[in-house]
Amino acid sequence: MDEIRETVVHTMDDILTNLCKRLKAISVDVERLQRVKEQLTTMQNRQTLVNLLGVDDNDSLAQSVDLQKMQSKLSFPIHKDPILPIADTGIEDTEDDIGEELSEDLCLLPFDDEDRWHNFFNGFEIINTPDAVLLNGNSNCIELTRCQCDQELKCYLLSGVRCFMIDLFTGTIRDNQTMMLQIREAELSTSKEYGFPVVSTVFAKLSPRYQYTGYLSQSYSETCSVELKRGYKVMLTVDRQYSNCCTSHVIYVNARFLLCDVKEFDFILLGEDIQLMVKSVGQDHINCCVARPGLLTSYMPVRFPSRCRRFRVSYEELEDLTFSREVGINVVVSNFVGTIEYLDDLEEAMAMLECDHLRLYARVVLNEILGCDGDLNWVMTRYDGLFVELARPKPTEPTPNIMHLCPDAECLMQLAHDAKKPIVLDATLINQQILRIDPAHYYHMFYFPDKYLIKCDDSLKTYYFSLLQGAIFDQIGQVALAKMPFCDSSHTGADTLARSVVTASYEVQAVAIVVCGVTTRMVQKISHFRPRAPILFISHMRSAEDYVSLYHNVTMLSYRTRHFISHRRNTYRKAIYALAYLAARKKLKHNDQIILVYNYEAGTSFPENYLIYKFDKHHFTDHMASSMFPVQADKEDKDTKPHVQHIGT
Repeated sequence: MDEIRETVVHTMDDILTNLCKRLKAISVDVERLQRVKEQLTTMQNRQTLVNLLGVDDNDSLAQSVDLQKMQSKLSFPIHKDPILPIADTGIEDTEDDIGEELSEDLCLLPFDDEDRWHNFFNGFEIINTPDAVLLNGNSNCIELTRCQCDQELKCYLLSGVRCFMIDLFTGTIRDNQTMMLQIREAELSTSKEYGFPVVSTVFAKLSPRYQYTGYLSQSYSETCSVELKRGYKVMLTVDRQYSNCCTSHVIYVNARFLLCDVKEFDFILLGEDIQLMVKSVGQDHINCCVARPGLLTSYMPVRFPSRCRRFRVSYEELEDLTFSREVGINVVVSNFVGTIEYLDDLEEAMAMLECDHLRLYARVVLNEILGCDGDLNWVMTRYDGLFVELARPKPTEPTPNIMHLCPDAECLMQLAHDAKKPIVLDATLINQQILRIDPAHYYHMFYFPDKYLIKCDDSLKTYYFSLLQGAIFDQIGQVALAKMPFCDSSHTGADTLARSVVTASYEVQAVAIVVCGVTTRMVQKISHFRPRAPILFISHMRSAEDYVSLYHNVTMLSYRTRHFISHRRNTYRKAIYALAYLAARKKLKHNDQIILVYNYEAGTSFPENYLIYKFDKHHFTDHMASSMFPVQADKEDKDTKPHVQHIGT
């Protein structure tokens, strides 16, 4: 950063002003869409409470106009709140009617003549999408490599995917903005279809600090390369519209800060073979001619003359960070781990851009790490998570090749898991069967990672990795939990509670773990022990929506309330709201076992109690009030006796 101050301190304000002007319209569009999502979330919360309890979050029985618009033949029945004063809603439902409506079997609804064949699929939801759904959807993270249509994004959300990644190195700001808006609009559309809020996590890869060429145009997709012959005229440009459509005449390079240091007749190297001689330098481009020929491929390293200061924060990094701040991306991935000095430099730049709240992950090429001296142990102390890639086998190596890890790479994965920090693994090479995993590394590849990145172009073509990961995880998950050495490092016993919850979920074969809370700490601890049952986190914490879905098997369910209510009433309503969601999505059937994790005491900062409950679709609203906060426990509290954990059915 000292070098930045010496060279561009007089223009830094101009740079920041320019970035903010370019991103102002983006921020407005995203904020408008976010307000629509917030309004829909509030309406859906109130609608469900009215259908379950007869009252909304304000204990009002009046049906407002916005709630009436959301009425449908699939809505939940009205039911009396055991905790609230019982009021006459004017609606009478028998027990059989309640059970029939709550089950929400589509086959119980009246169909037209041409739809009567649906009755053969009792208990299943028919999805009218052109593509097949993903296996292990909540374990997958989809890399969006091109502009997605709304229908394709909605298909991912319907499949259970709650995590997406975009690469800010490719495409213009407008392209990335369009992609972000499409994701949020797809969430909005899916929320309307579900009747419950749907949110996902989007994290972004920052442009690399070192210089690389952009990606070749689609016209070279067959050859994946283009020959640059001696004497060819080539223009190197920093215009991002060429970042994913380079040709033999126009090549994108992320080097805006370096153009002022380039002089006529300098040599610029592309890869190991190609040499370009500079003929003239423009404001955003360099005109060159090919001095030494070679094959141009996508994402080739570029080496500028030694006088060019390549080791400072680049303009592209600043632009990516500002873009992430404006569109609400709260997780960014550095292109490489670097050194402690590099990380200090990057964090100082983020603070200058008011982006220091962003969660910073490190990209690691796992099977390229060599050594066993622990030089990378500092990474998990400073970074918030890992994005793990696997290097392709060399051309001289056989395909498929067996992947091997050195002790330093194994230690890095183990440290990340022990620190309860998310690990996202790019499984493309495994999915394409280019790499095979040695059984000695099953834990590092199929147990430690929280999410598995799959490119959108490959996600619906093969189920190889999804089937492999699901089968191996089922074999080693419970065994790994039993063998895992355990030491409760928390001050409140939260680690012990989390491990007990996961152990109980395996013992009773729970179909879901519902966590009612404010912060994500308990969710992270439960996820650390890798339960097979999905974790449903219900909270009003808006910032959690942007990152909590990165953790293993976690789905966020937003619950908003406009009025202050007591702790017990708020916790009770969150619980029945979560059960209503699970029942509506057919993830929870009558007599299924679930685990509720919640705050028994109002003064605790995060959940300290759990309850095993056998779901009764007819009377769960009554059961929740008496099971979560029993009368006997209230008397004990008045006598100042210590609270005993309650496990009810």
